[in-house]
Order: sequence, then C-alpha cells, then structure tokens
Amino acid sequence: MTSRSDAIHDALAGLDAGALLSQLCYPTGAIGHAVGDMMEHVNAAVIDTAYSKLDLQENQRILEVGVGNGGHLASVLTRAPRLRLAGVDVSPTMIAAARSRNAVFVEYGQVLLETASVAAMPFPCAVFDKAIAINAVYFWPDLTAGLREIRRVLCENGVLVIAAMTPETSLTMPFAEHGFQVYGQTALRNACFDAGFNYVQIERYTDRPSNPVKPQPAREFFLVQTSRM
Repeated sequence: MTSRSDAIHDALAGLDAGALLSQLCYPTGAIGHAVGDMMEHVNAAVIDTAYSKLDLQENQRILEVGVGNGGHLASVLTRAPRLRLAGVDVSPTMIAAARSRNAVFVEYGQVLLETASVAAMPFPCAVFDKAIAINAVYFWPDLTAGLREIRRVLCENGVLVIAAMTPETSLTMPFAEHGFQVYGQTALRNACFDAGFNYVQIERYTDRPSNPVKPQPAREFFLVQTSRM
C-alpha cells in the first residue's frame, strides 16, 4: 500500500457498515475526509467514464452535484478550453476540502463550490450547459425533485449525465441493508421524464475499482444521459 492508502485504511478501520453509510451520506470530521479520499480513489474510473459521456466543449458551464472532495476537478478542467465548473455537496467538510484542493481555480473564478442540497441549489434558472451526478442519487431525499431542480438550472438543450450503481451491484456493498437507495433502469428513466426531461438514454458500464482499503469485485453502473429541450 502507498502511504495515502495506509492513512485511509487506518482512518476507516473498524468502521461498521451503518457508520460507513452515514459518512457516505454526509462526510464529516477526520473520518469524513478519509471517506472522501477513498471515494475519489475507488471511483476514479467511473468518474472518468461519466465525464467522457458528458462530452465537454469549449466555454461550457458545468454543474456537478455531489462533488465530494473535488480531487478530480483539475483533470476535468483540462477536457476542453475555458470550462467553468460549479460543484455542490451537502457536506461542509467536502466543500472545504474541495476548495482547498482547487484554490487556484476558485481564486480565478473558474470553479465555484457551494454547500447545498440538490433539492435547493443557489443558482438562477438556465445557467449551466451540462450537469453530472456520480454516485450521488442514492442519497437524494427525492429523486424526481432533485432531477427537476437540475433541469431548472440547465439551459435549453442542456445535458445531464448520471452514474449510478445497478441494484445487482448494490447487493454486494456492505451497507446495502442500511437504507442505501438504489434505482433500477425503469425507475431512473421514469424519474427523468417525470422531472421534465425530454430524452433519456441508459447504458451499462462495468468497472473494476482499486480499493485502498480492501479488494472489491467489479461494479456495474447505469450511465444515464438525459436532456431538456
């Protein structure tokens, strides 16, 4: 293990499934920082795949819901010239970490990071070209309401990409029996349409994460691409 992996392992050692799920929902304190680092590492491949699906273009304004510790944002900003990115997370711990890790981009106005719920985001209507939510929908209080709020802040023809574990994969997670809300393909599709999106495409993606805490099996995700007219 690397020293970083050792630090994550030490911080999370002995954490039971219920406590882990609580920290995944709302990271806080030293354990929250360790959980954020773990998720950055474990989800690197699906983050890359989901952003590739978003197909970023020059000068676009991007929203990420559930931005976590923001460790991936510097890489995202290299995907196209003059991108501007806003990220929200319910956890002040994660937003503080993300601001620290992206201080230069925040200072120059290229990145804006706010503590906020998907249910009520502090942005005007129709200000983003594209939006993304990776491993986030499980924790939303209301899936359709969250999608409706994202639609509100998207411009006409705006695109949203969601990456979310399949129900089958969620059963392999240690916290599956602790209220982890996972959606099937039909539920995701219907929620997008109910929220007012006009087009929905769903495909499956499998990744094999490298977990610094312990090995994990391959995980299957839905990659949902939806847009508003």
